[in-house]
Amino acid sequence: MATTWVVAADAARARIFESERRSGEPMQERETWVNPELRLPAHELVTDEPGRGGGAGDERHAMDPSTDHKEVEAERFARELAQWLEQARQQGRFDHLVVAAAPHFLGQLRHRMGSGLKAAITHEVDKDLCRLERPDQVRKHLPDFLY
Repeated sequence: MATTWVVAADAARARIFESERRSGEPMQERETWVNPELRLPAHELVTDEPGRGGGAGDERHAMDPSTDHKEVEAERFARELAQWLEQARQQGRFDHLVVAAAPHFLGQLRHRMGSGLKAAITHEVDKDLCRLERPDQVRKHLPDFLY
């Protein structure tokens, strides 16, 4: 029997659901990953005050940070999730993968997936489903057959 994992993710959380049926019924939640850094306000992610830059004459202004720290955290989370999924694939923990993610995070996740993991994906859904409470609510947003 083939095992299908459904990953419902955004930059702050990823939930892993599993089903051993092509229909995806029943689907059970197996794991939850939380990115606590993205639950903090942006100003708490930065440890240093911005530097001061010189303007014309005696004018001085605070320089904007060169990177968006929430974006950096989202990229880190996508990288870690993709690495973990690749290890699970290599260990044979699933045969098929369905990825449902917030559109921007889906792009970040795709960018970090290797060819083996990408080959295991049977469907992608560009929608944030990780906030839905029950597995059956997530299942309603997926194709009739998962593979």
